[in-house]
Amino acid sequence: MDIFPDNQNVEKVFAGTIYYIDFYQRDYKWKKDQILNLLDDIFHKFSFEYKPDLDANEKNISEKYGWYYLNTFVTNDSNGKTYLVDGQQRLTSLTLFLIKLYHLANKYKSQQKEWIKDKILGHTAKGIYFWMGQSDRKKAFENLYEKDIKGIEESLNNLSVENIYKNYETISTYIDNQLDTEHKFETFTLFFMRRLVLINLSVAQTYVPMVFEVINDRGEKLKPYEILKGKLLGQIDKNEVEEYNKIWEDVIHRLQTHGDDQIDYFFRLLFRARYVNSLSESKEFDGDYHKTIFVNKWNNTLKLKWNPVNVKNFIKKEFSYYVNLYIKLLEETSKDDSAISEFLLYNSLNDQDRQYLLILSACSLNEVQENEKIKIVSKLFDKYFTLLNLNGCYDSNNFTESVIYLNVAIRDKSIEEIKDLFNNQLLKDISSKKAKQTDTPFIWTYFKDAGYTTIQKRFLRYLFARVEHFISKECNMPAENYNNLVLNTGQKNGYHIEHNLAHNKENLELFDNNEELFERERNRLGGLVLLKGKDNLSSGSERYVDKLKTYAGTNVWNQTLLEDFYHKKKDFEDFNKRFKLNFKPIPNLNKDMIEERSNIMFNLVKIIWN
Repeated sequence: MDIFPDNQNVEKVFAGTIYYIDFYQRDYKWKKDQILNLLDDIFHKFSFEYKPDLDANEKNISEKYGWYYLNTFVTNDSNGKTYLVDGQQRLTSLTLFLIKLYHLANKYKSQQKEWIKDKILGHTAKGIYFWMGQSDRKKAFENLYEKDIKGIEESLNNLSVENIYKNYETISTYIDNQLDTEHKFETFTLFFMRRLVLINLSVAQTYVPMVFEVINDRGEKLKPYEILKGKLLGQIDKNEVEEYNKIWEDVIHRLQTHGDDQIDYFFRLLFRARYVNSLSESKEFDGDYHKTIFVNKWNNTLKLKWNPVNVKNFIKKEFSYYVNLYIKLLEETSKDDSAISEFLLYNSLNDQDRQYLLILSACSLNEVQENEKIKIVSKLFDKYFTLLNLNGCYDSNNFTESVIYLNVAIRDKSIEEIKDLFNNQLLKDISSKKAKQTDTPFIWTYFKDAGYTTIQKRFLRYLFARVEHFISKECNMPAENYNNLVLNTGQKNGYHIEHNLAHNKENLELFDNNEELFERERNRLGGLVLLKGKDNLSSGSERYVDKLKTYAGTNVWNQTLLEDFYHKKKDFEDFNKRFKLNFKPIPNLNKDMIEERSNIMFNLVKIIWN
């Protein structure tokens, strides 16, 4: 591999070379802080040497101002084009500086205007080109060049263009404040063009993405997906690469709207869902998956190393299908009324994103029953997680192992097979935890002590939210939305789990002053309600009969304790009879009443999750 270094000032860097952003390069991601750091460094150097009484000419600049080193940029010439291997963040930012200087040259009617213009764009055999304004960035540079700040567009769906506009605003404000006189502007422009130096490393070798990866091991490292892109697309012939780059960029930018961290998460999810066969193999993708897939063990399966035919197939088929499926899952999860599966939202309320792993596993490439499998897997996953918790059988380590087992077991299986595998695993986990074989996940002896001290509070809120929505739907009554009920825990409007029986002397006497018995009973599900913050705060230490007044107008589960609730509630009366639930008002709460309420909750769970 040959590398040819060349010291270049800004004037020489932008001297007729069109810089193409190669396929493996990241978006333009510099943010305000990075721009301000660069501006501060440049102007600190300039201000230290600037003298208002010194003429702004080339001789004084070369003799009185020292060099300022702006780091390196790396290029590769291929098929008559110059590609940036590294440095596009810096060169893009310098172009924004130049556009701002161009508009100041207009303001000061400076003779430097045409000189600055030539460093932004120029005439070629194919027309006018911005030296750094190719592909999706060209319009943004045109807008800024022609209209200055007024050229900034508001509605965007492109990370690079969005950052170009935002950074130009920062640059414009900063430079306006610094170059507030014509002399200072003229002097700074000469300093900027002639004394700011970069080293161009021209790399002459065929596998440039490898150089790109090594270079970016210093400084701000690339994300794994950015390096993976280079490793994959770098194998494809330059004449074909644009087609595959477009496929890649289109879906990656859509995925980025859900968060930049979603991209690396997706790739780890994909390789685990489709290829791993054990927990130990799953852990191999915790870190640098972009390296893991190319080691011999995994390359024997994936066959993506030095194999452009397979790379093209992977991008067009597997990558395209599963990334679009994942985006679909994210979009449907965020809906309160998904037409595909409400269980996507339910699992997300419990922070259980491993449902995505299992859905990607269950769906074969171009799955014809995609929506049906999304529905059944997300539904069974919710049932699995819920009943493990309510039976006192949830353990995070064991749960992870079981999920990996299911991931392998349901891969590309039919819906009926998936149902059997989930149900069998649930029974297996309960039997293992309780050291007793069972053929049903609905076991009163395991369930009856579930409550405040045995289950995480977020899951408790979720349980009461599901019960609330079930009763409300069956009885044609309104219900608060799930996000508020489960995720909003603010003091004023957030929801909290509240004990019906406060810890006081009067309530303790109901249990013969047996502290252990009292705590166990009041913490059971039958002794709990879900209350909004302001109601919870006002009723926290009240007597039970006083708490009942607070429950009026709150959630349905809470109101079923009240005598008045049952008046003229024909829908609820029918519901109570139809499901044989035995709801009734409870003016005085004691051990027997808590038992009855816990049993009602148990029957509701059997109805909702069976």
